[in-house]
Amino acid sequence: MPTILQNIFFLITELLRVPVDLATGITRRSYQISRAVDAPKSVIWAVVSANKIKLEGPPPMELDTDPDPERPGVFTGTCIYGGRHLRFAYQVIAETPGEALTLRLLPEECDPIYHFGSEYIGAVAVSGDDQRSIITESCELTHTKFSTRLLMPLTLLRSLYSLKRTAETRAGRGRDWSDQVRNAFLTGALTFASFAAIFDVSIAVMLLIVVLLHELGHVIAMRLVGIPVRGIYFIPFFGGVAVGQNFGSSEAVRGFVALMGPAASMLTTALFVWLSVQQQDQFMSDLALMSAAVNGLNLLPILPLDGGRVLQALTARLPVRLTRAIHGAMLLFGLVLAAVFRDVLLMIIILAIAPGVLFAKVNAQQMPTPLTGSQTFWLASGYVATFVFYLAIVIQLWNEAFAAGAV
Repeated sequence: MPTILQNIFFLITELLRVPVDLATGITRRSYQISRAVDAPKSVIWAVVSANKIKLEGPPPMELDTDPDPERPGVFTGTCIYGGRHLRFAYQVIAETPGEALTLRLLPEECDPIYHFGSEYIGAVAVSGDDQRSIITESCELTHTKFSTRLLMPLTLLRSLYSLKRTAETRAGRGRDWSDQVRNAFLTGALTFASFAAIFDVSIAVMLLIVVLLHELGHVIAMRLVGIPVRGIYFIPFFGGVAVGQNFGSSEAVRGFVALMGPAASMLTTALFVWLSVQQQDQFMSDLALMSAAVNGLNLLPILPLDGGRVLQALTARLPVRLTRAIHGAMLLFGLVLAAVFRDVLLMIIILAIAPGVLFAKVNAQQMPTPLTGSQTFWLASGYVATFVFYLAIVIQLWNEAFAAGAV
């Protein structure tokens, strides 16, 4: 099973445990996840046991800690994550060189972002040989906040992904374009099957075409701003995602990359409309309507949709409480829409990211560079123009289909 599908299954499983834990009063919870790594065991161990290391993203993370001479096994320093310099401290409580490492987080010496809960203990185990290995990451903690119940599975996944990618790169086995094509093909096939099961084959074909063209718009934008592209992944029952090495260091870059998915698809949507008129082709007409509808919905200002990311860039200069209120209202709107369309996966994704959006500690000096006045104008104008374009296409094609008796 492709890694991204394993990750989705892990997230869904862990999120389904949350209401059960709340109902039964369980606060102490453990998490564990394993992944195959295309790197020798020795390389993986060098990565997981390092107290100074740069880990690949997105977003990249740099750990810079030193042993405390007065406290055996204690390491203190900083962790640079997403452009933020964060205090970080931990104590190694058990170690089997080359095999396993167990540590305890010292929350009183860490920035609030690392206050996952009380008595946090994390562990990493490595097994394998000189070719391929297995890395297992686990943690145990007592939850003190509802938000950490939702965020912890995602945090563990992100940590494991960084370790895996860093080890593979060090071993000279980083992914090339053929790996990206293979992963896109595998996830695309599964996504096609999921769409075909819900709708029919013709709609599944159209959805896959629309999603691919949309994600290619993000890829083009990433390349234009110098963000290395990890690949395109399709997500069954949902859509797809273009993954970059990082998210960009400024809100202008992030907003541009987010908007370029729907904006670039304006060209292909217009082409589909033109072909449908010139050739009187019903498939092209349906494809144009599908492209306009999917991209238009994606522009709704709800995270994690592209419209939500554009809104995030546009509101970066506003007071934190106001920004959270705006995004909270949009997330609630998104949950209502997901319920109306019976999109369980979207509901889970919104619930998973909501704590990070609404409750994460914010340090203005550590956040991406906000938009300037002119950048705000152009991003907002581009957003509105793109949304109006798709709305006009949907209305026009829907009216034509209604007049022809197709709906």
